[in-house]
Amino acid sequence: MIHRIVHFALRQRFLVLMVTVLVVIAGIWSFQQMPVDAYPDLSPPMVELVTQWPGHAAEEVERLATLPLELAMNGTPRLQVMRSISLYGLSDVRLTFDEGVDPYFARQVVFQRLSDATLPQGVTPSMAPLFSPSGLVYRYVIESPDRSPQELHTFEDWIIERAYRSVPGVADDSGFGGPTMQYHVLLDPSRLYGFHIPVVQVVNALQSNNANTGGGFYSQGGQFYYVRGLGLVKSTDDIGEIVVASNNGAPVRIRDIGHVEIGHAPRLGIFGFQDKTKNNDDAVEGVILMRRGEQTQDVLQGVERKTEEINKNFLPRDVRVRPYYDRSDLVRVTTGTVEGNLLRGMILVLIVLIFFLVSVRAAVITALTIPLALLFAFIFLHLTGEAANLLSIGAIDFGIIIDGTIVMVENIYRELSERHGQEYNLHEVLLAAARDVDRPIFYSVAVIIAGYLPIYALSGPAGKLFHPMADTMAFALIGALLITLTLVPVLASYWFRKGVKEKENRIFSGIRDWYSGRLEWCLDHPKATILVTALIFASTLLLIPFIGGDISFEEAAEFAPEIRKILNQYPMVTVVGSELGRPDDGTDPTGFFNCEFYVGLKPYNDKAWSQSSIRSKPELEKDIQGKLESYPGVIFNYTQPAEDAVDEKRKPSKFATSSITPPASRN
Repeated sequence: MIHRIVHFALRQRFLVLMVTVLVVIAGIWSFQQMPVDAYPDLSPPMVELVTQWPGHAAEEVERLATLPLELAMNGTPRLQVMRSISLYGLSDVRLTFDEGVDPYFARQVVFQRLSDATLPQGVTPSMAPLFSPSGLVYRYVIESPDRSPQELHTFEDWIIERAYRSVPGVADDSGFGGPTMQYHVLLDPSRLYGFHIPVVQVVNALQSNNANTGGGFYSQGGQFYYVRGLGLVKSTDDIGEIVVASNNGAPVRIRDIGHVEIGHAPRLGIFGFQDKTKNNDDAVEGVILMRRGEQTQDVLQGVERKTEEINKNFLPRDVRVRPYYDRSDLVRVTTGTVEGNLLRGMILVLIVLIFFLVSVRAAVITALTIPLALLFAFIFLHLTGEAANLLSIGAIDFGIIIDGTIVMVENIYRELSERHGQEYNLHEVLLAAARDVDRPIFYSVAVIIAGYLPIYALSGPAGKLFHPMADTMAFALIGALLITLTLVPVLASYWFRKGVKEKENRIFSGIRDWYSGRLEWCLDHPKATILVTALIFASTLLLIPFIGGDISFEEAAEFAPEIRKILNQYPMVTVVGSELGRPDDGTDPTGFFNCEFYVGLKPYNDKAWSQSSIRSKPELEKDIQGKLESYPGVIFNYTQPAEDAVDEKRKPSKFATSSITPPASRN
């Protein structure tokens, strides 16, 4: 059966060549259509419940908000693990579901159980947006030469966030930094006592006098009129006119017992931003989170277009959105790395083949298997919906792919060289050469593919990490096998028509003679060979155990600008952003004990690296750590943005007081 494939290919050579051309076209098109990302999403389905209760201690939040939610969520279908964290004014409950659970099903069952939780009056839990931990794809800072941080925060809340959330694929835009504007009513205790007005009466008056009401309608003179009661406050003066009580028939207004001013809510976090030209200790940023299951390139293209639209049409001329982190840069770097490695690998394989086969034609026929097998794999990866990333494409082993092709080409080359100077039928010689090796090639490829089958038994993050790589290798090996049995004999029938003459490779002959001597000794001493092999295997087993498996806001706000200044002094650093505390929406549950620094780096080919004594990111981290040791009691961790986000979701709390987060640099 296997040999019939070779026989058919040699009889239909033009058809084989045409099918090969179609595979090339379809493979290139499939690769262009495939979603490309830096790495796969390894997180399981998750639902996060965020409950804010301002002004209450962590103990009260845990007892009256977190525990009732946990009790209500017990027994949720397909629930795998539940973790929670209670902080000042914030409860965060994370529900992790089994692999394969539809995220919308998980959110639905959680929403149905929310009503079973008995919570204090006015406390309402909400579900965090549907995004994966690695869904942070875009960061920006709002800049203005003369606007206050409070004004910029207002722009972020009321204009920018709403604009970005309209982009398809965006789950949320989480703002960070800047005071939240509030109207403050400052009461005079002596006046309250003089009018005998309790504070609760003032609060009730403010709540009940800030609304519009409907009064029905009437018609007069052929006209139709609506009746409305306008009571919605629009300014501090309107608040001051609210009536609280009456004194001897005279109304007592807010302005009679105090005064109204514009202030801000208690700060939960502060964001600082610094580059080579300016420093802002109190800036405002936005973080774009991609919805789970969306394609990074499509979402980022929409976000970038929306950024241009916001700057052009939505904001005043003195206010601008400035991006400083874009996942598309990482995608481009990853794609370039994979393409460069594939090209260098194919060139290296071609050189090695020319050296050992001592034939450019034979080496080229063999090397052609690599791109054709990859294009064949791209077709089926696209059909199955797999994404191309550093792990699925970059982990391809060229030696395994061309193993069968080398055997076929070498045997054809040997058969033809033995008949050099003789008359022979090329078609029959090719069939005879293929008949000797086609079955062993088929079974060897089958054994290699079978070696990848245990990978499909992996589940969880390990399964998501390695399944795409196994799929790519399996499709590529099947494509290489078909190419070996069809295209290789056809190309040999064209390129070896004039025959071949085997040339001696003295270096290879020496290596072969040395190996033959060692092989004869092993065959003559089988017991010693088996004993040495067993000892080597036992020694490897011995290595198994060694295989890797609250400060105040004011104090923290003082050293964050100092650290930004230290980091910004390095010539290869472009921008430094610091996040102290948590955003107002509670989506990042942490306190003032945690400060994260985003450090943007120039690509390695920039002269800032070559002209510095620091030549790599590990060396930079080591040098930074040496300078930051002057802060006693502060723990510094070094990680990547996406890695940091995944770790935070998988762990119940943050373990580091501060973390330095450089992005992946370009090679």
